[in-house]
Amino acid sequence: MDDEWSVSEAGRGSSMSHVLVFDECVASDRADLVGEAVEFLTTLPGVTEVEHVEREVIEFIAPGVPTSRLSEALRGWWNAAMQERRPWMVATDRAAQTVYELVAAYGYQRHGLQLTRALGAELTHVITMDHHFGRSPHDHTITLTANVMLCLPDPQHFTVVFHTGGLDDEAALTSAVTDRVIPALDILPTVDAMLDRWQVKQSIEESGRQPYWITEGRLHARVLVSRGRLAEARQVYQEDFEGSQPMQRPHLLRLVERLGVPPLTTGSSPHLTVAEEATLAAWQAHTTAANSLLREVTGARLDGSRRSLDELWAWLRQPPDRLQATFADTTPALGPSFYGYRTCDDIRSGRVAFEPWRRATAELVTAYLGQVVIRRARGTVWGVAGDGELAMVRHGGTGVLSRVFTIADGAIGVPVDRFDPRRLRQLADDMVRWVNDGRYPPWVVRLGTPGP
Repeated sequence: MDDEWSVSEAGRGSSMSHVLVFDECVASDRADLVGEAVEFLTTLPGVTEVEHVEREVIEFIAPGVPTSRLSEALRGWWNAAMQERRPWMVATDRAAQTVYELVAAYGYQRHGLQLTRALGAELTHVITMDHHFGRSPHDHTITLTANVMLCLPDPQHFTVVFHTGGLDDEAALTSAVTDRVIPALDILPTVDAMLDRWQVKQSIEESGRQPYWITEGRLHARVLVSRGRLAEARQVYQEDFEGSQPMQRPHLLRLVERLGVPPLTTGSSPHLTVAEEATLAAWQAHTTAANSLLREVTGARLDGSRRSLDELWAWLRQPPDRLQATFADTTPALGPSFYGYRTCDDIRSGRVAFEPWRRATAELVTAYLGQVVIRRARGTVWGVAGDGELAMVRHGGTGVLSRVFTIADGAIGVPVDRFDPRRLRQLADDMVRWVNDGRYPPWVVRLGTPGP
């Protein structure tokens, strides 16, 4: 057995006798040799059939051939092949030399596929080249990453420019270096120059976006700590805390404490912001009024039974313009973060419609679904899941708002022949099962208490 790969007998039920498995990194970095291993195996005595089933897996038939003999033959071939300098290696080295010739006048030193420019004890500019295989071992791409490396005192890396292109496309590589990398790094000659941009929430990436993303804010805060500007660092970390998922916040609180930054403001649960905790408390008080409003607009009894969920679900199948008119004056109670991390991504990208009337619809259905679940699983309470989604919890628990939002939006205006009349009831049954199942406790924060 080698670090890079191993040969073993195939399991029972397999049509093949042996399997060759490569380390995932090896299969990615040396896709050419993995492909050639298929050809090599076909030349070995006793091997009758070879199949490349996955990127890192080759299966073959070699009846009666000992695994040790197969491994020995492969090892000899592999070691020799690894010593060969392939054309793509020469091309990659040539690309790195091209980049070096473009940036040498700016003070960069070359170290293989990496070029560095030291700008004092705190800051180094780093340009790195990497080769990658494409869809086949014959396709080659090259990536160029321009980073700033700060010592604070531990090294912190941040990518300023990223370029990918064909390995032989020297014109594109030259353009990326001269038009993007050099200008983007040259305007960051010192850490103080970065701070000037960060103080107005401008990214040091070539895009210069405002405001910067939260990952960059963390680097901003670390620089402020290194400068002894702890009060300013606390403000940045507070914004980080409020923009993070609840499950991530304990780590941030420990980091802030370790760095000597003044404590952050949290709710009574250290996993929640003050605003989230207040919203959750208001939601729990709001559900009774929400259910009354739902009875009023639907005209249904909505007595908390499973059957009533079918009635509510059928009512949701009306045309969207009617629902929009019905909830035109209804203000949503919950912000996007309560829809969970994945749904928030869809909202930000515009992949899902998120008008106020759709939110109001989802919230009212969620409030009533929660009443049905609580009635059937006494002791169930509202909470916040690890990704920030409105959740329900008892022995176990799960998020609920994004589930309702997704299925409710899919029910509006659907033709009757494509409508599942029990879909909402099924979700309620699932919720009851999940909140009663304590074998796999969820990460859910009850109001005023920490998560598991």
